[in-house]
Order: sequence, then structure tokens, then C-alpha cells
Amino acid sequence: IPSSVTSIGSSAFSGCTSLTSIEIPSSVTSIGYSAFSGCSSLESIVVDAGNPIYDSRNDCNAIIKTSTNTLIVGCKNTKIPSSVTSIGSYAFNGCTSLTNIEIPSSVTSIGYSAFEGCSSLTSIEIPNSVTSIGEYAFRNCTSLTSIEIPSSVTSIGEYAFNNCTSLTSIEIPSSVTSIGSAAFSGCTSLTSIEIPSSVTSIGYSAFFGCTSLTSIVIPNSVTSIQHSVFYNCTLLESVEIPSSVTSIGYSAFSGCTSLMNVYYNGTIEEWNGITFYANPMSYAQNLYTLDENGEWVLSIQN
Repeated sequence: IPSSVTSIGSSAFSGCTSLTSIEIPSSVTSIGYSAFSGCSSLESIVVDAGNPIYDSRNDCNAIIKTSTNTLIVGCKNTKIPSSVTSIGSYAFNGCTSLTNIEIPSSVTSIGYSAFEGCSSLTSIEIPNSVTSIGEYAFRNCTSLTSIEIPSSVTSIGEYAFNNCTSLTSIEIPSSVTSIGSAAFSGCTSLTSIEIPSSVTSIGYSAFFGCTSLTSIVIPNSVTSIQHSVFYNCTLLESVEIPSSVTSIGYSAFSGCTSLMNVYYNGTIEEWNGITFYANPMSYAQNLYTLDENGEWVLSIQN
């Protein structure tokens, strides 16, 4: 990039799959969102030492916004310095050659679409300094088989793990209070997931199309089941719903062709008072409720 350039616009080099190196001169004081997204061959990033806004400290092969210690552009050879406090939006977006990355304990947030489309990334460890996982953060990371969410995280953004088709299991810590819409939708290999009692909000379509999920227990902290939450979970056989739930959204369980048993931790009167939309549990055959001895008994059979 010539020294006469002062600004690099949003998506300026997006999708330049043959680009292997970038040198940012001292004249560049503005870099837009997603400027280098999808540059899958990128392996060397150097910022001129005299640049007043950005740096590539410690030969990290990345662009860091100096004032905020935010990594805004990375590549397959990036080594995130321990001074970085956040991974910015689109930082590794479309970096299909990235196979592994170590996130230091200084990082507190992972931004919007930060690792979206990193299809060769097989595993990643999120340090317990991180409090939020941004929307679309790991979307379409199709080789990601496992991920551990630390107990410091309080929210999982919308579409955060959407279409992570190799993800087989995930543990949500008790610190999480909200799961964003479509957060795990399309995770076709996900066989089990435990939702902790800290969760009060599960967004619509959160587990849409999780075709390997066989059972789910909804904690009594949840008061409503949003629309399409378990839509097309074709292997879902049973679901446990607490008495705290007062509404079930339309198509919440549509397409759940294997759903046979629903366990409801409340009374039939309460169940009859639940607001349903578009017959969301049309495939369920048996409704079980707890008797006075705390045993599940068959209450309704379709």
C-alpha cells in the first residue's frame, strides 16, 4: 500500500484469496470493517512502526488498534499478543486457512463475526477473561469439533455457533443468562446440550435444525419458549418443560418427527393454561406430569 494512502475502506480487499502479505504505511489512519475478510492466503501483516493509530507489535502478523488494544485484522500466522484486550469485528472472518489460534487471558470480548467462516479451525480455547461472545462469532466454523465456554461468559450472541456442523457437544456455564437467536442453529452433529438454570432467555430458532439432538431439559428460570427454537430437530425424542413456562411460540417443535414424550413439571391445569401457537407440539404422543410423590405419570396420551 503506497504511503499516499490515508484510508482503507470497508471490504476494500475482501475476498482477495491470492493476497499473501500486507504492509500498512504510517500514513494510514483509518481501516474500515471487513477490509481484509476472506483473504484466505494472507500470512504476513506488518504495520509501519511510525503509524500513530495502528501497530503490529511483537511481530504478531496482525493489525492492532493501538489506543484500544483491539486486534482488527488477523491471518493464519497471527500470534495474539498478551496486551490485546479484544478481538474486533471480522478480525479473522473468512480465514479458511486458520487451523488454530491461542487467545491470551487479556482478552475480554470476541467481536461480531470475528471467526466466521474459519472452516479449518478445529478447536479453540476461550480464556476465562472473556465475558461475551459476539453475534456470528464462530458461524460456519464447519471443522470446529469442540469448544469450552468459560464461566466468565454471560451472553452468547445471535448466530454465534450457527452451522458449526462438526460440533458434537458444548457445555454452557452457569454464568450465562442469555442464549441468542439461532445461536446453535444448524449444528447438525450436536447430540446433547445442558442449559443451566442461570439462563432466563433463549432466543428464537436457537437450536433450529439440530438434527442429532435427542433430548433437552429446559430450566425453571425460563418463562417462555420462543418460536422455532427446536424446529426440525428430527431426532428429539423427549423434552422436559418446567412449570415456569407460560408460553410456547409457534413452530417451537415443528418438524420434530421423533418427539414422543413431553415431561411437564407442573399441573394439568397449568398446562392447559399455556399459550400455544400453531400447534407447536403436534408430534408429541405422551404428556407426563409429576404426582404427589414426585414421580412422572402419564397424564395425556394423543
